[in-house]
Amino acid sequence: MSTLASTDVTLLLECGAHFSCTGWGDFSKPRGSEIVFCTAMTGIEESLTDPSFAGQLLVSTVSHVGNTGVNGDDRESARIWAEGLVCRHLEKSPSNWRAIAGSSGTLKNWIVEEGRYVLEGLDTREITTILRERGSMRALVFNDSAMTIGEAKQYLRESVKPMEGRELVSVVTCKEPYDFEEVLEDAYWPMAENIKKGNPICSIGVWDFGVKKNTLRILKAAGAKVKVLPAHMKADEILGLGLDGLLLSNGPGDPAATGSIIKEIKGLLGKLPIFAICLGHQMVAKAVGAKTFKMKFGHRGIHHPVLELGENGEAHRTWITSQNHGFAVDARTLPSDVFVSFRHADDGSVEGLTLKGKQCRTVQFHPEAGPGPYDSMGLIEQFVEDVSRASDGESGGK
Repeated sequence: MSTLASTDVTLLLECGAHFSCTGWGDFSKPRGSEIVFCTAMTGIEESLTDPSFAGQLLVSTVSHVGNTGVNGDDRESARIWAEGLVCRHLEKSPSNWRAIAGSSGTLKNWIVEEGRYVLEGLDTREITTILRERGSMRALVFNDSAMTIGEAKQYLRESVKPMEGRELVSVVTCKEPYDFEEVLEDAYWPMAENIKKGNPICSIGVWDFGVKKNTLRILKAAGAKVKVLPAHMKADEILGLGLDGLLLSNGPGDPAATGSIIKEIKGLLGKLPIFAICLGHQMVAKAVGAKTFKMKFGHRGIHHPVLELGENGEAHRTWITSQNHGFAVDARTLPSDVFVSFRHADDGSVEGLTLKGKQCRTVQFHPEAGPGPYDSMGLIEQFVEDVSRASDGESGGK
C-alpha cells in the first residue's frame, strides 16, 4: 500500500545502469514502465496529469521540484497518469500563494495519495545523458530488500512491456460522450478580450484519445459548443451528431497500435473540418498511408522551436512550443497531396501537416499551452473561427 514514509529503493534501467535512491509510494511489488525525461522548468502538475504520459516514468531535469506545491487548478485531467516522478531534490515544504494549504498541497503527498510514486536523490543529469545517448528505455523500481540486481534485470526483461506496440488510448479515454461546460476565467487566458460570451458560434466534437483540459477550455473560450467523444465511437456515429468540426486530441502509446481508430478516421477525412494534435496528428498521417516510427528519446518540454512552413517548404516564422511525444511521422512516406506545414527546428522532424482538399490540419506539438508558451495557442482559436465561417456558409448565415 502507498505510504508517506520514505523507503530505500533502486532504479534499474534497461541498459543495466542502476541507482540507489529514496522513494515514496507503494513498492510492495516492482514497478516497471518506460522512462523518459522532460526539460520543462515549470509545469510539473500539468505534466503529471497529462494523459500522454500514461505508462511512463518522468525524469525532471530541473534541480529542485515541488517548490511551489500543487494548487489543483493547473491539472490537465482528473488524475495523475505518469507512473512516477524522478528528481534530484524534492521540496517538502512548498511556498506559493496558489498552493493548497497543508500537507495535501505538497507535491510528494499528492503524488503518493494518487497511488503513484516519487524518487529523490538521483543524479538526474546522468540519467538524462544516458537516455539521450541510448534512447528512452524500460525501467524498474524495486525495494532494495525485495530482490537482487540480477533478479530485477530478469524481471524487467520478462515483465515490463516496451512502448512499441502498446495501445493506451482505451485506458485514458472517456467512457461516454459529455458536454464540456467549464468556463475559462479571464485571468488564465492570455488574450482575455477574445473570450466569447453568450451563444456558441459553432459546435466542435473532441475525439478523446487522452485530451488535456486546457484544450477544452480554449475551445469553449473561443466560442465553441464542446462535446467530448470517447475513442471507441465510429465515424458514422460522429457524423450523425451534426457537428460543425472535429478535433482529434493528444494521447499516449504507439500510434501504430490504434488501427481500429485509424480506420474510422479514414471515413471522416473530407466530411467535416478536422484539427488534430499530437497522437491525433500521427493517426491522421497513418490514415492517409504514411508511417510512424519511435524516436530515440522524443520531445518533452516547453521550449521546442518549430518552423512554420509554406506549401513549397519555405520557412515563415519560428514558434516556441510545448511538446510531449516519443513517436513521429516519417515524411518520406507522406502522399503527394499532403504537405508538411511545420518542422522541428532542431532535428527536422515532422511537426504538422496540411491535407489538401480535406479541410484537415494537424500539429505534433501542444497548442493548448498547458504547460508551455502561448505562441501556438491561436491555432485552436483559428480552428474555431474557420469552422464557424464554414458552418455559416453552409447554412446561409446563423
